[in-house]
Amino acid sequence: MNDSETVAIQIKAAKQMIAVGEAYVKLSTNPHFKLIIEEEYFQKEAARLVMAKSNAQLTDSEQKIIDTMITGVGALANYFNLVVQRAGMAQSDLEALAQSEEELANEELS
Repeated sequence: MNDSETVAIQIKAAKQMIAVGEAYVKLSTNPHFKLIIEEEYFQKEAARLVMAKSNAQLTDSEQKIIDTMITGVGALANYFNLVVQRAGMAQSDLEALAQSEEELANEELS
């Protein structure tokens, strides 16, 4: 694989990450997403799980299940943040990759 092919693959990957980031932005502005994920899951369900965790009558097994569910809430929130970060980095990378692609094309023509 030559440099031009490598850059082309990197450009394709960057565009895919940008597309995922754009899809998340669109999704996050959807009123259904806001209701189900942001309000019900990230706020109400997270608060319910934290309150349930304080119940002294729960068995160790039940405590572990709640811990796992709390971790799941945080993991999903972290994933959404990562999608946005990756898209931003990919956008920056895409500009540099496009310049590299142009330079390589000029070299090949010379």
